[in-house]
Amino acid sequence: MSDGNADTQAIATAYCDDGVSVDQLTALVGAKTAQRLRLLKADLEDEPLDLAAPEDIDVYDGDATAVETASDNDR
Repeated sequence: MSDGNADTQAIATAYCDDGVSVDQLTALVGAKTAQRLRLLKADLEDEPLDLAAPEDIDVYDGDATAVETASDNDR
């Protein structure tokens, strides 16, 4: 799917919307891409983890550091 193929994207959308079965998906996009889409769909359908912020670590402890980024002319 990373190649931006419109057909593959349409198939992935159909699969996520339950319009295409796993067997059909595998036949259309191949086993590797089908597995990735199955994992993605399962992850998207899963409930997000409800994790509390750590109490023993202050990730913003100390002074903030500014970072100079290169301008387009410096690249």
